[in-house]
Amino acid sequence: MDISSSWTFVLFSLGCVALIAGALLGFLIGRRTGSRQERFRQVKEKMKRNKAMLCRQQKERYEYARQVKQLEEELQHLTAESEQYRERMSDLEFYQQKLRASERIDLADANVLSMLIQLKEDPLHTNLTRTEWNEILHYTDMLFNHILTDLKEKQGITRHEQEICCLVKWNFSRKEQLAVFNNTTDALTKSKNRLKKKLQLDEKTDLDQFIRLY
Repeated sequence: MDISSSWTFVLFSLGCVALIAGALLGFLIGRRTGSRQERFRQVKEKMKRNKAMLCRQQKERYEYARQVKQLEEELQHLTAESEQYRERMSDLEFYQQKLRASERIDLADANVLSMLIQLKEDPLHTNLTRTEWNEILHYTDMLFNHILTDLKEKQGITRHEQEICCLVKWNFSRKEQLAVFNNTTDALTKSKNRLKKKLQLDEKTDLDQFIRLY
């Protein structure tokens, strides 16, 4: 084989390698982009479901209030001795109880959201009591399909690990998590590694992303 033929063969080989490498790189980028888009889609769907649940609760509260008002108006035109009066009075008490319960839930929601906002804006100077943490954990568990209860029962996660999951669910950054727990980077890393082991995740799996999509 002469020098010209050798160079032609080398250039041809390099061209083939470049094409294969380009195709492989394109495949990996496309796969990674697709995975990221899929994660975003799942997060958006979960947020959409949570928003729908809150809207449903709000509609129920409006319906309870409407029923209470309607029954109060009907009672004004009925005598206290009539059977219909007693039935309407029983219905009124039922819807009043439902309305009070929904209002208590709304008040609790507002308190928890206020604490979360305060915690996110100034984590260094916001010291939550155990009772306040309990409220946040309960609200988070209720809003996100009982994730904390599920992980506690199935994987045996600790109270601190529930708090980590809670902050991750509310999109607290790593820096914010460190400030909330008043912790060092090494300490938080160790806590998260223990949590990863309990959840049986491999080293390549991003813990925060896994929790957000759980």
